[in-house]
Amino acid sequence: MVKLLDVLLLGRARFHELSMRGRVMLSQLPANLTLLLVLVVVAAAAPEKLTEPAFVAGQAIAVLLLVLSGSLPWERLPYGSFLVVPFLDFIPIGLVQASASDRLPGLAFLALFPIMWVAGSGYRPRLMVPLSGAAALAMVWTPLFLAGTPDPRVLAGHLLAPFMLLAVGVGTSVMTLSGMAQQARVEELLAQAENRERLLDAVLETVDVGVVVIDTEGRGTFTNTKQVEVYAAAVPTEEEGPETGMMIYRDGSEEALPPEQWALERALAGERVEHEIFRLGRGRDARTVSVTARDFLDADGGLAGTVLASSDVTDVVHAVRARDRFLSTLSHEFRTPLANILGYAELVADDPDLSDGSRADIQVIARNAQHVASMVDELLVVAVTGAGAAVRLPLDVAEIVREAAESSAASASVRGIRLHAETDGALMVLADRTGLVRVVDNLVSNALKYSGAGTEVRLRAARDGRWAVVTVEDRGIGIAEEDLVHIFTRFGRSDGVLGEDIPGAGLGLALSKEVVERHGGSLECASRVGEGSTFTVRLPLRGEPR
Repeated sequence: MVKLLDVLLLGRARFHELSMRGRVMLSQLPANLTLLLVLVVVAAAAPEKLTEPAFVAGQAIAVLLLVLSGSLPWERLPYGSFLVVPFLDFIPIGLVQASASDRLPGLAFLALFPIMWVAGSGYRPRLMVPLSGAAALAMVWTPLFLAGTPDPRVLAGHLLAPFMLLAVGVGTSVMTLSGMAQQARVEELLAQAENRERLLDAVLETVDVGVVVIDTEGRGTFTNTKQVEVYAAAVPTEEEGPETGMMIYRDGSEEALPPEQWALERALAGERVEHEIFRLGRGRDARTVSVTARDFLDADGGLAGTVLASSDVTDVVHAVRARDRFLSTLSHEFRTPLANILGYAELVADDPDLSDGSRADIQVIARNAQHVASMVDELLVVAVTGAGAAVRLPLDVAEIVREAAESSAASASVRGIRLHAETDGALMVLADRTGLVRVVDNLVSNALKYSGAGTEVRLRAARDGRWAVVTVEDRGIGIAEEDLVHIFTRFGRSDGVLGEDIPGAGLGLALSKEVVERHGGSLECASRVGEGSTFTVRLPLRGEPR
């Protein structure tokens, strides 16, 4: 009853939330209230009608139907059985209309209540709506027949009201069926959305990645269990005390980051956060995480918030650093002496006073040194194209350029080439160190290989907006314009190089371009035959605004 009153008073309760008995009673109530109003009007305007048997019987039957609608257990009866009530409503309405229509015209339109009830139920509308129209016609014509044989013209004159009632019923039925179809579609979409939400929750709780969703106001709307587990390492222990604050560090630093430099705060401020490496906590329990942020849009295309994903890469970073140390040894400790061996072997082999036996021995030394150098190169190729290449750590491009110049100095000296390096402060990028070292070493090696004695090779690392730019410039044989399109393809070599009989497989530049592009950068070449070449590497600087 409380819900029923709440619905009547347009409260929070809704019609579909009522029980079947409450819905039947509420559907019957408007007709009874209107008949009660008719009773009041008749008592004031035509009190003599209150004693007419038809009027009294109509009012009594209406009350009986209201009691019936509120007392029968409609939930246990077959669905649709409740429609007996609106069809019975035509009886009291017809009695009241027949007895008082001469003083109150238009009482026939009281049949709107049962017709709209029948049409609005949505139950077998093709049958029920015409039946309700026929019942309205019978309600109007029956008193005429009871009064004697009516004139056909009189009957025709009373067709308008039943026809209008039927039209209202048809319109109500159409709107009801449309509403039911829309409701079914909405319920289907809600079910799909709920299933997707549950699936998404299950996926986010299953993946081994910490995920937190932040709205545009900076409030967290979702955090999965992995995120809580990973960042637990950054929470100070009781021994460290709460004044320590969150222990979030840049990789390789022991100074805790201020909140404005945390990945989350930077992402909310509009900075680009892409595979940023942070250390959470200190000591043996510290964890290293790779953090990436992505904005997401709402249905209207506006910014809805930010998703932050944190991957625990502690073990991977340890492995990558061990790999880098090993490959650094290969690259610098092996390649530098091998380059010296090969260079001096060439100088000795060119001595005209060298005996044939000694020259053969020198060729054996050079051949084996070249074989070892090739194996080192193959190991480096595997390193920059394997799974470990996907892990990127903060590094200084300028430092790599300086190291490349130092490791190639001996080879340049043997060839009689001046090697000059110039750097413009620190240029921090996120990169696979082995891959980037391989790219710079390969460009410097090519510049020395294709340059003659007495020339100069220049290395430069500088900032250009949001890019770190590395240029390797030589004054060597150069590359023809028609060959520039082929030098970055695998096994692609220029005709000029082939003519000079300079050794090489044509893989170095192709692999270098793949590595650079995998880091979101570019590798380009400008060259003229006989004047030299300039190779330019562009890499995105770390932490630039989006």
